[in-house]
This record gives sequence, C-alpha cells and structure tokens, in this order.
Amino acid sequence: MTLHIFRARALCLLAGCLLVLSADAQADSVALDSVPVDTLRLAVLLPFGLQVDTLEGGMLPRKTVRLREIAMSCLHGVEAAVNQLGDAGVPVEVHVLDETPDSLGRPQYSQAHLGRADVVVGPLMRENVRVVAPKIDRLGKQHVLLTEQPERHVERGPGVRSAVPFELAGVERLALWVSAKHDTDRVVLVVTQGNDALLETAFERVFNAQQRAKWLNEDDSLRYALLDTVRGSRRSVGRLAEHVTPYERNVVVGVAGRASRSMWAALQTELQMNDSSDFVVYAHPEVADMSFVEGDLMERWRLTVPLPGQIQWEDSTRHKTLHHFRKVAGTDPDKYATLAHDAVLDAGVRHAPDAAWFVTSMMGEMVWNQHQEQGAWFNETWYLRRFAQLNWCALDTMPEIPSFQPRLFIDPEIEDVIPVPMQYRHLFPQAYELDGTPIPWPGAKERKAPQD
Repeated sequence: MTLHIFRARALCLLAGCLLVLSADAQADSVALDSVPVDTLRLAVLLPFGLQVDTLEGGMLPRKTVRLREIAMSCLHGVEAAVNQLGDAGVPVEVHVLDETPDSLGRPQYSQAHLGRADVVVGPLMRENVRVVAPKIDRLGKQHVLLTEQPERHVERGPGVRSAVPFELAGVERLALWVSAKHDTDRVVLVVTQGNDALLETAFERVFNAQQRAKWLNEDDSLRYALLDTVRGSRRSVGRLAEHVTPYERNVVVGVAGRASRSMWAALQTELQMNDSSDFVVYAHPEVADMSFVEGDLMERWRLTVPLPGQIQWEDSTRHKTLHHFRKVAGTDPDKYATLAHDAVLDAGVRHAPDAAWFVTSMMGEMVWNQHQEQGAWFNETWYLRRFAQLNWCALDTMPEIPSFQPRLFIDPEIEDVIPVPMQYRHLFPQAYELDGTPIPWPGAKERKAPQD
C-alpha cells in the first residue's frame, strides 16, 4: 500500500500582482507492498477569479467573492477525498486551475494541463464548460461536472459524468411512489407550465403509465384513475379549490420549484382555507428550503419531497471522514464540498476498484445511469423524505398513512347534516338512502321556510 500526501500551496507573485493557486500530490517513497499502482491525475478547474479587477475602494465584485467561497469549498472536498484515496494506496496528482479567464478573455490553463490529466473536474460556470468541453473531448479525457449544465454540455459520450443529482429522476421516483400509495385516491397535479414544465410532464407520464398497468377489466379505469390536473401558473394555483373535497383524501402534487414560489404561497393559503379536508402534499425538493412554508402545516400535510444525497450524519461509519474534513477545512462540509468530495472519491474508486473497501463517502454510493446507449452518465441518487417531528425523515422509518375515514359535518344552528354531494352519499348509509334520499337526522331542528 502506498502512502499518499496531499499538499496545497498558494504562491503570490508580487511583481505581477497575480495569485496562483495550485495543488499537487505525490506518493511517499516508502511502499508497503511491491504492487505498483498507477497514479490518478486530476485537473480541477474552479472559479477563483485571481485576475478579476477590483472595484473602486479595492473591493472585489460580489459575484467574484461568492464564486471564490464556492471554489474553496469544492477544493476542501477534493483535498479530503484525495487524502482518503492516498490512505487507501491510490496515488493521486492534482492540479488546481483557475477557470475564470484573464482580463483579455483568455483561459488561464493550457491544452497541456488537460492532456496530462486522466480526469478533469469542473469547471463550475456554464460559459467556461462550453469553452473547455471540446478540448476535453478531443483529448479523450474523462470529465466530471459538479454543477447542473444544459444537455448539449453533458450528452457528449460515456466519458462525461454529471455529479449533480438529475432532477427528472427524482420526480419520476416520486411519481412511482404516489402511484403505489395513492392509486385509489384522487391525485391532483398543479401545472404551472413555467420553468419546470418538463418535470410536470414527466410526473404525469410516469403516474398515468403506472395506473394504466393496473387495468385488468373495464371497471379498473374508474378505480385506478389517471392524474387530475389543475392549470395554474407560477403565481397561482388556478381553480384548485374546485378539486378539493372533505369527503375523500386530497393528494396534491406540485413539482415546480424556486421559480414558482408565489404559487407555493398561494397553495399554502388555499389548503389553510380548507382546513376541514384531509391533505397529503408531494412537492419539488426546493420547497424544503422555502422558509414561508410553516413547519406545523408541513407536518399536518405529510409533506413529502425527493431530496438528493445528503451527508449521513447518523451513520457512525462516516464520522471519521467528516472529522477529517473538519481538520482540513475548519468547518463542516457544505453541499459544494460534499459533492466534490464524493465525486472525486467515486473517480478514484473507478480508477482503482479495490480502494472501495478502504474509503468512505459522505453521502453514500452514487447511483449512475445512462439515458441513451453510449451516452453520458447521470447521478440519480434521490431519497424520498417526509416532514415529521420537525425533521425530514426517511419514508421507510415512517408509519403508513392511515386509511381515510369519511365523516359527516353537522350544522350547529339546525343540528342537522350539511348536505353531502350526490357522488359521496353512498359513503354515509346512516344519513342517506341508497337512492340518495336524506334520512332525518336524530334531534335535527325543523328548517324554517324562508320568508318573502
């Protein structure tokens, strides 16, 4: 086993007022076995913006500052992963490059940097991915993307791996769950036709396909109904109120995200106004971070969302990895550091499969899938979580939602049953005859005829 030491250094060239940040790794000369292991060479492109001009007063643009923070988080994740691979006997050489062009718009890395690498990680910014992607393809290098990119930047062959969890896969998994657990309930999808129209279409397609697969005779199409949709917008829920009833369970689905925050605010108001009805709500992952959605309401609605792979704090086998990251970065890993760590660790394990026994990811094993033959690989690691006890809990730890029990509502003024719509009267044989004729309610007061 070869020991591995990761070293990060920053060199400041005062004459040119340029900060060059690089990182490399080299194996210790002491080997514990005689089996040679090929060195994994990484080129990591991150947006440090070392040549970005400052504003008046010596301040950097806010965007540059934020990109540097993200770049440092990713770098700490890479460093922690490389340390683990080194301890597992996988020598890794890392070159960290600034993806931000210089003041003349020229890249700060050369073709030689990419040619020496086995795997290129990054860039993070879309405009920089567009520039570097043809060069990587020409050299036949593996390419790991840490940020969401348009399809034309990803679908370039099996050498590309998009580490950001693929949203469409999360929505399809949600549709399978809803169809399995609510196949005889009325399921209503609020359609916004906004930025997330593809997700809405995917949910409807998968849900309806699952329902149709259950049709064995003519009556099954009524029992296993297809998806009911309400046409809303990014700011409203449309005529959702007309689809809500207190006499059956209301399963409401919305797979629009951050761009439809106003719709989610309107949905919350609509459901609060119908507090006598029973709701189960399924939502886009970003709803979990919308602070205006109240926690007690989320719990009452059994709000369920697909969440991407997250740090498994409760898993004691990962504590050593997390403790090591704290030593490296001085803080807990954020989502950028976590994704970079696990993506580099995954690349190392693919390079040396035996190392899988000696390394531990933060989020768990990544689930990769190709959407077309000889196409790019997409990370489809999603977990369904329900809000309960002020926390997002795994569905396999939650009790089953009890069956819906329809009930009558009494008007306190006349102490009589509030009229039930005809299609639900068969549910209440104590109040209605088989033909729907009302049965006098015991103790009901006589209704007074309206006066002219």
